[in-house]
Amino acid sequence: MSNVTYDPIREIVPLRRIRVFKPVAPPPLGTCLVLEPDEGPPLVIEAGQRVPEARLGHYKRAYVVDLGRYGLRLEERLPSADPAFQFTASVSFTCRVHNPAIIATRGVRDITAFVRLPMAKMMRAVSRSYDIGESNDAEAALNAQLETFTGDSAVQLGGYLVELEAGGGAARSSAEFHDTSREIRMDRMRRAPMSEVVSGGRDALRAQWLATHGGDPSELLEFEEANKAREAEQLLRAIGALSGDKAAEPFDTRDERRRLMSHLLGESAEGRPKRGSLRQSRIAGSLAGTSSKTSEKDSVAPPEENGQNEKDPPVSRLRGTGKRRDPDQ
Repeated sequence: MSNVTYDPIREIVPLRRIRVFKPVAPPPLGTCLVLEPDEGPPLVIEAGQRVPEARLGHYKRAYVVDLGRYGLRLEERLPSADPAFQFTASVSFTCRVHNPAIIATRGVRDITAFVRLPMAKMMRAVSRSYDIGESNDAEAALNAQLETFTGDSAVQLGGYLVELEAGGGAARSSAEFHDTSREIRMDRMRRAPMSEVVSGGRDALRAQWLATHGGDPSELLEFEEANKAREAEQLLRAIGALSGDKAAEPFDTRDERRRLMSHLLGESAEGRPKRGSLRQSRIAGSLAGTSSKTSEKDSVAPPEENGQNEKDPPVSRLRGTGKRRDPDQ
């Protein structure tokens, strides 16, 4: 898009000093007449007013100035916080001539170019605080700032609307920036639910598989069985390599072979008892049983009757030891 503007001076008429047969006519509706005298300030004649000294006045030129309100548009390149990127601002606004004498004196023929300099200066000061990825915030700030912007006193401005796009001298880089930001955001959106699936463990992964394959688990089961077979084959090869290593002593690779065998059998290497631990546990258990029996015998006190044991020790006929029984008793 390009700028939209208009020429506020509809006509410039050179005037003769004596205009007996062709006096200066009053301006039509919607315009005003600015008379430029030989000396002094210009004279402004509005529609319906009488022109003083229309036939003999000392006027050099007459300007017919448009007083209507028009919708205009200005495009401007604005800097961002990153010098590598720029904004392209399209500003839509309304404008009407407020002081036709200034317009005529300055010879303004392009009203958009006339108001561009102060408007661009204000917008550049605002946009410089925002990065290219913050175009929405920059646009809102520009619209808020333009609400109080009056511009030159010769015109009356209003109805601002700012639209920002990435462009300017780095249009291609800005487009790549937005495309990359969009891809990163889409990847983040896809990654968020997948992280929940991964953190859910194997059951969650299987559920995801079933959800994306029509609920048919056959391919998943075949895949898992094939993986198990390959893993078992590799473990057997590793165990065979360790067992057949002639350069190493058997006890050097014992722990590693035990760990591989436990993994192959689906057991925990820490949970399996070592070769000598079972024998030690059995000996310890038998010793514990013997000591408990001995303690039980020692803890039982022999019953006494009339100060003697219930049973006398038997008499040994070979050695004559022991207590003999009285035959008279």
